[in-house]
Amino acid sequence: MKRDLTTIFDIDFGELYRSHANESIRQPKLPEDWDQKANRMRTGGGCVNADYISAFLARMDLEGVETALDIGCGGGTIALAIAPMIKKVYALDYSPKMLEVVDERASELGITNYETILKSWDEDWSEIPECDICISSRSSMVADLEDALAKLNAKAKKAVYMTMTVEKDFVNRDILRAIGRDSVGFPTYIYAVNLLYQQGYQVSVDFIEANHQVSRQTIENVEDFIQAVTWSIGDLTADEVEKLTQYYDDFGHTLPTVYHANRPWAFLKWRTDRKRGSDVRKP
Repeated sequence: MKRDLTTIFDIDFGELYRSHANESIRQPKLPEDWDQKANRMRTGGGCVNADYISAFLARMDLEGVETALDIGCGGGTIALAIAPMIKKVYALDYSPKMLEVVDERASELGITNYETILKSWDEDWSEIPECDICISSRSSMVADLEDALAKLNAKAKKAVYMTMTVEKDFVNRDILRAIGRDSVGFPTYIYAVNLLYQQGYQVSVDFIEANHQVSRQTIENVEDFIQAVTWSIGDLTADEVEKLTQYYDDFGHTLPTVYHANRPWAFLKWRTDRKRGSDVRKP
C-alpha cells in the first residue's frame, strides 16, 4: 500500500532516481565505447584540465590521508594529480584502454605509487581495498545511485569527494529541441544529496565551473556532428539524423556547438566517519 507523503523521509529517493534514470539514460556505455574515447586522452587534452583539477583539489582535505580510491578514473585526471600528495592511489575503471592511458601518463610523470583496477560500478567490490578517501569525478551516471553511494561509503574510511552533473543535459538544448529530444533529461546531484541526508550523512555542496572544450571531439563535418550527438544521447532515428543534418546546414557559417564549453559541476563531500547514526528513513 502506498504511503502518504508527510516528510522528506517518506520519499524513496533511491527508487525515484532509478525511475528517472530508466526514463533518461540512453543505452549504457560499454567498456569498448570508452576504449575508443581513450585515444584522445593519450594526448593529455582530455585529462589535463588545470581549472577543473585545481578546483577539485582545493576542495579536498588530505590531512592524514594515505590512500585513495578513484572510481571511474578515466585517464587519471584526479588520481594522478593527488598521487604525489599521498602514499598510494587506486585508479579504478571498466575501460582497459583508459587504464592503459593511466599507465602511460604515470610513466611520463614519474609516478609509481598507484595501482589500476579493472572494475565497474555494477561488479562485486569485495576485493577492492578500503581507502582513506574515495573519489568519483564526473563518473556517477549510473542506473542505481543508491547502490553506488553504498559502495563509496563502504570503501571510504574518512571521506568521499564527488562531482555530479548540475544540468539535465550534456548536449546544447537547441540541438535537442531541433530533433525533439528536449525531454526529462538526466538525474542530477540533488538525488545524492537527499539520499545521503536520509542516511545520516552531512553533505557539503559546492560548485565548480570549468571549460571542457579541450577534451571535446573536434567537429569538422556533419558526420562528426552526428557522431558527437549520438555519443551523448544514444542511437538516432533516420528522421532525427535528417533533422540534425538540416540543423548543421542552417549553421554552416559556424560550427555548431554540441556541448556547452563551460559546464557547472556540483562538488559533494562528506565524512563517512561522522555519520549522525543509522539510516533515519521511516520503515
